[in-house]
Amino acid sequence: MMFSTTSAFIMITLAATATALEDVGVYIIGGKDASVNKYPSIVQMEERYGGKWKFKCGAVILSERTVITAAHCMLITYSNGNYDDVKPRNIRIRAGSSKYEKGGHIVDVRNYQSHPNFDEANFNADIALLTLRTRLPMSNITKTAFIVPSGLELPNNHAVQVAGWGRTDSSNHSEDLQAVTVYTVKHDECNRLHGGKITENMICAHDGPPYRRGQKNACYKGDSGGPLYMHGMLVGIVSSGSKNCTEQPAVYTKVSAFTNWINTNAV
Repeated sequence: MMFSTTSAFIMITLAATATALEDVGVYIIGGKDASVNKYPSIVQMEERYGGKWKFKCGAVILSERTVITAAHCMLITYSNGNYDDVKPRNIRIRAGSSKYEKGGHIVDVRNYQSHPNFDEANFNADIALLTLRTRLPMSNITKTAFIVPSGLELPNNHAVQVAGWGRTDSSNHSEDLQAVTVYTVKHDECNRLHGGKITENMICAHDGPPYRRGQKNACYKGDSGGPLYMHGMLVGIVSSGSKNCTEQPAVYTKVSAFTNWINTNAV
């Protein structure tokens, strides 16, 4: 299925220490309360733990039957470091709500597929498509996202918006959707700051330089899988970062590297 892209973006002029990449979530530093009226394509992905449904990741609506998220959101990580796949029956989507684990429209997941090149070690190709059991009703608070054209490279130091329900401090998730504007970071610079772990399938963004704590950013632990928007178009998926929070750019899956895969595999 072909999903909506914004051709106007083709007219845009395109122009340190080693750390391990970590599950970043959107521990949104410096964010402000937002609404699904402004970000109607963002949804919550919940997982069933011991009979109770709990927020796990952010995700984004691509069609009435498909949402997109980070591939590492589809893994269960055990204390010994081993992984296992989440069962589709234990995943559901909450759409059309700005509130954490409250309200909105609930839809079960029929199945999902992670990108075949996803690497748990470095989060390369950290992208997955979820097929919903029933159609999501479209409205002013549940809308499909425009996705970036294949191969489009974002300009450096360009404003982008990240949204999610991740922690705004070291302990608590936000009860309300949060959003913040950050700026794209040059690939070579981000790769240096992350010790050579940034691939061509990744985008970096931050409020720096200089890179220091207390700035606006997406950070460690929270709701990975959420959107990175540029002028309302989905350009990235929240993927990974560092435990030092705002001291390094957050890392996002570059959607333009996977547009063709999305169009081929989504419904």
